[in-house]
Amino acid sequence: MSADVMSADVVIVGAGSAGCVLAEKLSRAPGRHVVLLERGPGRWPGPEERDLRRLPIGDHAPYAVRHTTDLDGLTAARGCAIGGSSAVNGGYFLRWHPEDFADWPDSWGLDAIDAAYSELDGGGGGGTMSVSPVSDDELGDAGRAFERYWSARTAVRSLRDRWPVVGVNRVLGNRSGMLRRTAAEAYLDQALDRPNLRVVPDCEVRRLEVAGRRRVTGVHTERFTVRAGEVVLAGGTLGTAQLLLASDLESLGGAAFLAAGEHRGLAVSYRRKEPAEPGMVLPTVLHTDDGLEIRCYRDDFATYIDGLPRSGSMVEVTAMHRSPVRLVAGDERVRLEFGEPSAEAAAAMRAGADEVVEMLHSSEFAGIVVPDSVSVAAVPGFSQHAWGTMPMGVRTDALGAVHGTEGLRIVDGSILPTGGRSGPHATIMMVAVHIGNRLSDTG
Repeated sequence: MSADVMSADVVIVGAGSAGCVLAEKLSRAPGRHVVLLERGPGRWPGPEERDLRRLPIGDHAPYAVRHTTDLDGLTAARGCAIGGSSAVNGGYFLRWHPEDFADWPDSWGLDAIDAAYSELDGGGGGGTMSVSPVSDDELGDAGRAFERYWSARTAVRSLRDRWPVVGVNRVLGNRSGMLRRTAAEAYLDQALDRPNLRVVPDCEVRRLEVAGRRRVTGVHTERFTVRAGEVVLAGGTLGTAQLLLASDLESLGGAAFLAAGEHRGLAVSYRRKEPAEPGMVLPTVLHTDDGLEIRCYRDDFATYIDGLPRSGSMVEVTAMHRSPVRLVAGDERVRLEFGEPSAEAAAAMRAGADEVVEMLHSSEFAGIVVPDSVSVAAVPGFSQHAWGTMPMGVRTDALGAVHGTEGLRIVDGSILPTGGRSGPHATIMMVAVHIGNRLSDTG
């Protein structure tokens, strides 16, 4: 091979939440040569970036990239680091509800799903991701008021339960104290000394190398080519979409965009009487029987994100149904173009916002909310949780292998076949654990 061509058995694109898991599991076989490519810098995020009292995703943040959207002034931020979005997100690590997996491929039984989750969260506490619930003294005043209000009206999940409930769910976090526990620390770190694993940071993959439009033989980066028996895309739904759209794959039929799902949410904002106590951005949520996640954020997002103008504290009413978004190919990043939420989702969000307004005017919030400061957004925003462009059972098989394309596998949010009642981070890592275990067993 020439100096600008590298070879491997497996090349993994993206050292994020899924890619770190896969790199560790696939490199356990000494005879399997694994190359892991990451567009972010070689320096791992330190304690100052992993502090859960910050969201290091501002315009000039070193470990994030932003994607444009067609929503006025809104962009989508994703992690660009060893550890990916697990290094920059809010530390939320809730499982989906068991019934969220009803329409998954048959091989994804609930016992296998529970086992993969339990590797990560210890069955409700601990595990490789050092998962623990927000404690009572970490809730903050708004979180305490939120839980008091809803506990009189609905079920409350016990902190000993591993699965969320329809009702109040104290957030579980991937953390060590007030520092994010990243996928890189949990998985990649223990594999770095293996001679058959090579990690290459500061390396953006531009497109796939494709033979005859039907077989992927490697990837082209800005500096060199990697040829491999299998390419695994783990760049996140947005990063993977850009690579798929930039490559000449017969299975995509020359598509200019990929259809995805998103979570749309209505913000109910208010002004606080007193500054909020520092702490995790999202300590507690409510899951409703009509598919809403009502998120009680601790404070104004400007407290957490450098350069963001203040807009007030917020409770977000988020429809966890699939709302449509197109991921449109760009020069370097996909652009998000949103369709309208379904009539069902729009009605649920409006009804949920009315309930939140009533909550904020209740006695539980009397010492927190400035009277007459409550307002509901005119149009919904989004959660930066795009998923499902290449769903298992439709465009990929149960282990992420792409139908109609040899040598290509996807293991990230792209392959989720449904949405869930909780955010996707824990579930994407669960998918990587399950697929990684299966591939390492057969490799």
